[in-house]
Amino acid sequence: MAVDAGAGADVDAGRGAGLDVDVVVVGAGPVGLSAALLLARAGLGVVVLERRPGPVTESRATDLHARTLEALAPSGLAESLHPLGRRVDTVEMWSRGRRLGGFDLSRLRSPYPYILTVPQCATEGLLAAEAERAGVRVHRSAAVSSVHEDAEGVTVRSDALEPLRARWVVAADGAASTLRALSGTPFRGRTYAGTWQLADLRVEDPSLDPARVHMVGGPRGLLVVLPMHLDGWARVVLHLPDGPAPGASDTPAALAAEAAARGWTAAVRECRWTSTFRTQRRLAADHGSRRVLLIGDAAHVCSPVGGQGLNLGLRDAVSLAAALPRAADAEGLAAWRRARRADALGVLARTDLATRAWTLRSTPARAVRDTALRGVLTTPAGRRLLAESVAGPRRKPRDGDRRTLG
Repeated sequence: MAVDAGAGADVDAGRGAGLDVDVVVVGAGPVGLSAALLLARAGLGVVVLERRPGPVTESRATDLHARTLEALAPSGLAESLHPLGRRVDTVEMWSRGRRLGGFDLSRLRSPYPYILTVPQCATEGLLAAEAERAGVRVHRSAAVSSVHEDAEGVTVRSDALEPLRARWVVAADGAASTLRALSGTPFRGRTYAGTWQLADLRVEDPSLDPARVHMVGGPRGLLVVLPMHLDGWARVVLHLPDGPAPGASDTPAALAAEAAARGWTAAVRECRWTSTFRTQRRLAADHGSRRVLLIGDAAHVCSPVGGQGLNLGLRDAVSLAAALPRAADAEGLAAWRRARRADALGVLARTDLATRAWTLRSTPARAVRDTALRGVLTTPAGRRLLAESVAGPRRKPRDGDRRTLG
């Protein structure tokens, strides 16, 4: 079956004989859709396969950081996302009911000195519309069942479609990646102790400034409260070191009661979404496949502390869209692979350090942490260091950065 690649069909002359499309992207989340969109704009024929029957409707990953917005700016996507979100520029840190200090992102050397909070459903909606405009076909309810690689390309088999032949396959299918498993790639790392619970709540009379991010440590565990894109809405995240207590509930009322016990109170009026999950630190090993490219959570997962996972995945997608059209073969992507691995290692190291620090169990260890944080937060250099760690690694300009949204 020849696949309709829409606007990408004009690259057929450069496509190998017998290939249906240049790139098959597996996964229609923000990372997969952004990769598909930017590759299509670069002139490649792109098809997206997604196992889910429809787009997500929940907020899920929300935070976009400065360096990610910088990476998205040349395509026009950064500016397109701004009307969908809210800017947050201050992070406050607390322990045992006392303020340790805070840092201001507005001093970052960036056109985007803040966190932009955008619900994932809105980000996906924007990217899907732009991808369709660029000629990308998204096939849903199309779970991949096999991938066969040879010297000329890759054959992808999936539900509801005939086999596809492509030059490259981009695996953006999440932490439980089918493509990673099919390629036989080890996913090395560890699972963090405890359970995380979150809820998106509409609240009144919150006890802490609703326009700021608050990280609250204490003997019961970490509490994080983040502003959402709509006024009056907050995301509340709890780390339960020993998991939920027997008979405990994950209802909004129960989460709000636990948050109150840790230092944040508010009158809860509505709940839009809740989730309970465990988290990991993992990185895909170098694998034998030369034409299956792992990005996003398929390539690496990290702790939710700092909200770095989506940002790392989006930077994967942007950089791949710059490198792949220029790569004649797999060797041409060696520099891209090294750079993305280095970025991932840095993010995993920083989030691991932050997670270990904020989930310390013993009272003396927490006291040492609090003293160290208080010292860092009292100096301009320390506050700048923390702000830069949130913003992400600085990005080198590349050719084509003047391209904007068409």
